[in-house]
Amino acid sequence: MRILLAVFTFVLLVQPAIADELLLSGGGGPQPHSDQNNRTYGIDYSFKKFEKSYRQHIHLGVSYTRVETDTDAHRSFDAISIYPQLNLYPRQRSWGQPYFFVRALGPSYISSNQLGDRHQDNNFAFQAQVGYAARINWQSKEDLVIMVSWKHFSNANLFNDNDGIDMPFVINVGLNF
Repeated sequence: MRILLAVFTFVLLVQPAIADELLLSGGGGPQPHSDQNNRTYGIDYSFKKFEKSYRQHIHLGVSYTRVETDTDAHRSFDAISIYPQLNLYPRQRSWGQPYFFVRALGPSYISSNQLGDRHQDNNFAFQAQVGYAARINWQSKEDLVIMVSWKHFSNANLFNDNDGIDMPFVINVGLNF
């Protein structure tokens, strides 16, 4: 009986930590209004999903992002973010489940307030990401996730220096649990 109680307690405690979605990302591209090119890679973990309706889902998650650039100074930073993500689905299903997604106002800690010639007033920023994605049927359910997006870090003009940091092309690939 103690073993069953221990297993039951363990399952109850671990349940909220089980990932709804785990994604690996990579990408980059030219920084608008600058001569630098930025690269990124990272990992995203969505831990909570709210279904407002069949066509609207809100995900909450955490993200680690590494951003690098091709300049001589201030070549990289790491970002830790918490994000809300809105997924908007079409009315009918197709070969998988395509959707449009928006991450906005994801509070972030960036390890350096400068990347190449881009400067933020401090180490606080927001993560924003917008793109198109699809949940692809695999093993009779929508397990695979592929996303193509634009990723951006800035402080939303809360502080004086707010040169946005952009990665114009990011691909996320992962699993939906």
